[in-house]
Amino acid sequence: MEQQNQINTAKKVTIIIPAYNEQDTIASTIENVKQNYPDYEILVVDDGSTDNTISVIEKLGVTIVKNKINKGYGASLKIGMRKASGDIVVFMDSDGQHDCRDISRLLDAMKDSDMVVGQRSEEDLVAHRKPGKWILSLVAQLLVGHHIPDINSGFRALYRKDGLRYTPILPNGFSLTTTITLAMFKDGCDVSYIPIKISQRAGGKSTVSYVKDGIRTLLLISRVVMLFNPLKIFAPLSALLLLVGGIYTLFTLVFQSDLTETSLLLVLTGIGTLLFGLLADQISNIRRGG
Repeated sequence: MEQQNQINTAKKVTIIIPAYNEQDTIASTIENVKQNYPDYEILVVDDGSTDNTISVIEKLGVTIVKNKINKGYGASLKIGMRKASGDIVVFMDSDGQHDCRDISRLLDAMKDSDMVVGQRSEEDLVAHRKPGKWILSLVAQLLVGHHIPDINSGFRALYRKDGLRYTPILPNGFSLTTTITLAMFKDGCDVSYIPIKISQRAGGKSTVSYVKDGIRTLLLISRVVMLFNPLKIFAPLSALLLLVGGIYTLFTLVFQSDLTETSLLLVLTGIGTLLFGLLADQISNIRRGG
């Protein structure tokens, strides 16, 4: 508790817990947090639950934000950041998987970081999620240029002002954690990881659609890279077109003694793609004030 008090004196902390139909686990989650961190603000965002989640929360003496309809995991976190009073916000799931005792470890690492993420072990990942997560991480790392140990962990701490700064580009769904991770890496922020263990989901039902949310996440990765570094997409595409066009042009000149329309089209398309990428990069810098 000494470490908690030191952090609390320097920076006020808000623990944001999004909840949707978690009547079986929300009480124990909140009570554990209150017991370990009595001085921190606990803000629960109910995302239009249709069970008894709200009535359970109301008995626990914490700040509640009630969404009239189900807006999504990301929307709940964004609302939580806007309503939070702390300088530092901690995202924590309500389904009992995260050990609240790890919050102090996240906050301790915040001394030297802009965001600290709880990194899950391979053993803790659901088996049928591993292939999708591997592909997602690979694509993200290629586009962003950083090793990302856990791209979408929902257990993390960051400065509220940074979270609010990225709100316009953050989605309303489960891809918020992926997007803010990529955004902070692309802006040169210090993102740290600490290993955590997660428990088996104690109640409720996961609302993640692996196919739909996976496709959305890949699209969002492309969107974020387009916003922060468009040349990561346009430069390789331009190089490929110019390489193919150059080889094809050389082939036709040597074996056919002719310059075909196809070879010219490939080369011109490659040049046009590069110029378009440079223009997109300038627009990106202007938009972000870079």
